Amino acid sequence: MASPARSSSTGRDPGRASSPFLVGPAVALAGLVGAIAFWPRELIAASLGDFLLVTLLLGGSAAWRTGKAVAKGWAPYNQLLLYCLLLACAVRFCHFALFEDPLFDPEPFVVEFVLLTAIATLGFRAFRRRQMTVQYAWMYEPAGQFAWRPRRGG
Repeated sequence: MASPARSSSTGRDPGRASSPFLVGPAVALAGLVGAIAFWPRELIAASLGDFLLVTLLLGGSAAWRTGKAVAKGWAPYNQLLLYCLLLACAVRFCHFALFEDPLFDPEPFVVEFVLLTAIATLGFRAFRRRQMTVQYAWMYEPAGQFAWRPRRGG
């Protein structure tokens, strides 16, 4: 009988490179870039510079650190989603307070939430990969920046 760590064909291998936690953020980021290219005014509701500064630079770095912090505490992924929701509210308020953008505009809020969640998920996966390959080095080895696999030849 195969051990749970070695049975990647069952889909129960969370460290694999084709995990939804890696594919999902990539698809979300690609979709957002495409949507913003077609409808920039409707989806951003701010100037490009404001969006890059507040949402990507400040919010994105906070989201990355949030993902790492949730992973460091071995907390479940659902907790990360709650924190991203609060972070998107904070970013939306910064746009409102600094640049007089609409506070309760749903399209920019959804864009910011999806973007920040994707960045936070990548931060979560990067730190979780480190945890799994350092703490369980006898069992797992790195398989890229965001994935791990069962150690070969063990």
